[in-house]
Amino acid sequence: MANNLQIGERVFVPVSKLRANIQSPSSFVEKEVLEIVARSVRIDVGGGETELIASSLCHRNIGILLLNIGDLETETTLLDPLSKSILQFCRLLVSDDFIHTFKVRSLSEIEVLWRRAHAAYSHVILVGHGSEANIKFANGGWIETDDFIDAFDVAGISPKTFISLCCETGYKAFGGAASAHASCERFIGPFHSVHGAIASQFVQTFLAYHLLEGETSKVAFKHARSSVPGSTSFRLWKDKKLVAGPKS
Repeated sequence: MANNLQIGERVFVPVSKLRANIQSPSSFVEKEVLEIVARSVRIDVGGGETELIASSLCHRNIGILLLNIGDLETETTLLDPLSKSILQFCRLLVSDDFIHTFKVRSLSEIEVLWRRAHAAYSHVILVGHGSEANIKFANGGWIETDDFIDAFDVAGISPKTFISLCCETGYKAFGGAASAHASCERFIGPFHSVHGAIASQFVQTFLAYHLLEGETSKVAFKHARSSVPGSTSFRLWKDKKLVAGPKS
């Protein structure tokens, strides 16, 4: 969702929310803002036609970074299959230019990748092993919350949506703390241990509602959370406050 849009800005709009019959390999098309009307914007949909759509459907930037944080122990049986399932789903959701994936085994690798291309991303998906206040790396062991998120707090950063599939990172000591950092617009993470299949389903459902259907992060989160089978719970944090998910 893009706030304070201006005439002349270019935004990404879900194809499914346009009346015009637009053929696109991606679920989004990039359009120029022609007019602002209350909480809506008018865009050119081609053929001399325009449409008025809710500004809440517009995104200034769409880019997904999938980080497979390796541990050398469970990569082939869990982390790699989980990352591949998410990657292939994202390739159906957006064109290949909008999704990038990397396997990393140290925090320094993330720092290098992030400094080079952080402006390209709006969403960061974390696949790995976590605890209430740490994420595990093959090289470096368990890294605490602030040390981990500090790697993303670079100069000129625009806040991102972080979706962690690392166990227990939905706790306040990780998710809440991370959401207070400059690089984090919101943080989503599991409140308990999470099975790989459940993690894959959750993030795919969230992205489908959020990007394909154009729902806000909060509404898409609630839909995704209600769709998860069993007792697995996720939490949504923003500015160190619990926005959605179980309190205990």
